[in-house]
Amino acid sequence: MALFGRKSFFPYVGEIGSDVMEEIHRTVRRTAAILGIDDLSDGARLAEAINAAVDKILQSDELPAEFEDTQDAAVCLGVLFGHALCVGRQWKWKALGESAGNASFSVVSPKDNFSNAPMPYLLRILSGENLNIDGSNDNTVLLLYNMLEDIDRKPEKQKYFPLA
Repeated sequence: MALFGRKSFFPYVGEIGSDVMEEIHRTVRRTAAILGIDDLSDGARLAEAINAAVDKILQSDELPAEFEDTQDAAVCLGVLFGHALCVGRQWKWKALGESAGNASFSVVSPKDNFSNAPMPYLLRILSGENLNIDGSNDNTVLLLYNMLEDIDRKPEKQKYFPLA
């Protein structure tokens, strides 16, 4: 398969501005504080902590008091998951979508082969819509993190192919 000159899965691929990146960093710090995380440099440990927090939320059907609602929890945990991929798998933040005005903040693999929109991904899990083959909701945070190691070795036909 020829990989040169591949088209992007998304019509729009853009950089994220410094103001949004600062908000991402603030959200990472806020979420780490809520989860009691001190070390933000170990992606695997961050993924484990996010997975454990999601399990606790799903099992108790209650959010930590620091989150306003499910949407806020999904944004916070999603941003932290994106950060975990950045520090642990060398992914990077990008804006992907139909246009600059209709783009999602996503993380992309080191060679731009794959992407993940972590906030909608976490919202699906927290809302009970990340369905397993048996129809049950599945917390796949740690599974996805682990599966993304060396994912660039087998690229798809299009760049920025979405995962999860």
